[in-house]
Amino acid sequence: MIFDTNIAMALKNSSGEYKIYEFTIFEIENIKIIFPSVNVKIHKGNEILIVVKCPLCGEKHSYYYNVKELLKRNMVIGGCEQVALPIFLIGKNQKVIDKVNEYRQTIEKIYALI
Repeated sequence: MIFDTNIAMALKNSSGEYKIYEFTIFEIENIKIIFPSVNVKIHKGNEILIVVKCPLCGEKHSYYYNVKELLKRNMVIGGCEQVALPIFLIGKNQKVIDKVNEYRQTIEKIYALI
């Protein structure tokens, strides 16, 4: 079985906009270079621990994902428990990019209405 190890991560900043970074699953521990508020560790060889300093509430949130499940799924969304909003998206490149573009279009429509 062959896995596509290319994934993307989009992280919301304090102004509510997403920054997207594309990488392979093998480079995931180096994500802190691109996103200083994110810390990723491989746990037990097959689990990924993602710790994110939330741009919305300021607290740290932790998420555990199985590497195989992460690669099988189209996208995983991690959110803030305090304000119930998504703070990061991680998954297949095109799915993450499409979701962020959809979010940006929605925000533009909201601003146009205001």
